[in-house]
Amino acid sequence: GSYEKEVLHEKKQQWLQLFLHLADVSNPVKPWSMCEPWANRVLEEFFHEGDEQKSRGIPVGHLNDRDIVNKPSSQHAFITFLVQPLLVGTVNLFPSLAHFYLELAINLEQWFKVWAAEAKHTAEELAERE
Repeated sequence: GSYEKEVLHEKKQQWLQLFLHLADVSNPVKPWSMCEPWANRVLEEFFHEGDEQKSRGIPVGHLNDRDIVNKPSSQHAFITFLVQPLLVGTVNLFPSLAHFYLELAINLEQWFKVWAAEAKHTAEELAERE
């Protein structure tokens, strides 16, 4: 039909770029057993870069400083501000990908649980994050 011709085929390069980007940030839509270790590996890579920056006396990127980055909070922000909007837009165009919403929601809840367990938080802070 015309949708297939005008949108899918003629914009093929854009869709490939979209799916490549989605694949690049897809960790939060994978099962928790994969999501958490992968996120920890990525953060460790960032922290290693920050350690190198510190050792050279150059400014440390905000996400690269292991002394200030809270892992669960960083993942919450990554999901909320990058992955979720990208996924919502993609699912609007390709509804068959809606099943990824469930894993995303589960992982967001898991990161909240990790965050809540790591430190003492006030009831107000916990309620704000839920």
